[in-house]
Amino acid sequence: MVQLKEIKAANVAFVKSQPLVAVFVGGTSGISNYTVKTLAATHGDSGKGLRLYIVGRNKESADKTIAECQRVCPHGQFYFVQVDATLLRNVDRACAEFVKLEEAASNGEPAHIDILMMSIAWYDFGDQKCKLLPPLGPL
Repeated sequence: MVQLKEIKAANVAFVKSQPLVAVFVGGTSGISNYTVKTLAATHGDSGKGLRLYIVGRNKESADKTIAECQRVCPHGQFYFVQVDATLLRNVDRACAEFVKLEEAASNGEPAHIDILMMSIAWYDFGDQKCKLLPPLGPL
């Protein structure tokens, strides 16, 4: 089995080896928010370039996260796309906004994503709201 320290070292090397575009759907709280902050801190000021997009509903939380990310990763670019991604009708709007922002930030090059994390806390099934079930335990 690969040791955890080897995995961490490989992750750091990957983050610092190339410019990255990361999109976090549901990144304003919880595990995804922690991952956003960790990616920014790992990239720091010695990485090759980081553009990070947070897609979510809570602008206040996203603004706080972006401020913290800019502090630990001063050369990174951080954006917030405010949308309720639990509603499928909003996903096309969020994608169009991402493409517009990414093409502007990348000097007109085609939009692309290197890292995509989707971590929405709940799904809306009309009148029935369903929270995600807890993990089943170790496999």
